[in-house]
Amino acid sequence: GWLLGWMVLQVGEAAVLLWRRPLPADAAGIPAAIGASMLRLLTAYLIALAWTLPVAIWASERERVARIVIPLAEIGASVPATALFPLIVVIVVRYVGDVNAASILLLLTGMQWYLLFNLVAGAKNVPGDLKEAGAALGLSRPLYWRAVVIPAMVPSLVTGSLTAWGGGWNALIVSEYFVYHGHTYAVQGIGAMLNVAIYESGDGPTIVYTLTAMVLVIVLLTQLFWRRAYRLAATRYRLDY
Repeated sequence: GWLLGWMVLQVGEAAVLLWRRPLPADAAGIPAAIGASMLRLLTAYLIALAWTLPVAIWASERERVARIVIPLAEIGASVPATALFPLIVVIVVRYVGDVNAASILLLLTGMQWYLLFNLVAGAKNVPGDLKEAGAALGLSRPLYWRAVVIPAMVPSLVTGSLTAWGGGWNALIVSEYFVYHGHTYAVQGIGAMLNVAIYESGDGPTIVYTLTAMVLVIVLLTQLFWRRAYRLAATRYRLDY
């Protein structure tokens, strides 16, 4: 107990001394860096959603497709996103040359499988009576998807989205700053700023401020958005009445 108390006091003392110092010059760029990273994450998320949502609905309607998609989703979710980074970096940097595209693709590998896995599970859990009601009413396929399947998938969509954003956030640091053939590639973002502070400038205060900003973003997103999304999914889109 005394050791933990001593550590807390030491950390507190260091934090007070740090915050009393003038802000480092790089700290002014933190808001813009966070904005660029969030935009990159949003782009990767929308790309992932654009293909995982129709594939999940397709798999829910065809058992043969589900037997292929579900194992692939489980395997993809179990493979660390960083394991694919070298291959993506080589392909994109060598043949495309767009570092920002490489960063988005790297983020995509950390997001898409979690989203697909949850969406497939949500689509397969649509109650049978709702399916029968849709067939009895003669709903067209697009109307059936919009009125029955997609609303039933909302809770799984929220869970998959939260998990996907968590995976993308974890991949952010690696995706925005990487070295290939002795050359450093970086884009504007909070992950790149942290890497520069650690590996290039060795600026301790910038490292602390950058990490603090990342933690605050996660807390704010959780409190202001994800909690509300979960409440909405649990009340408006419940199917167990």
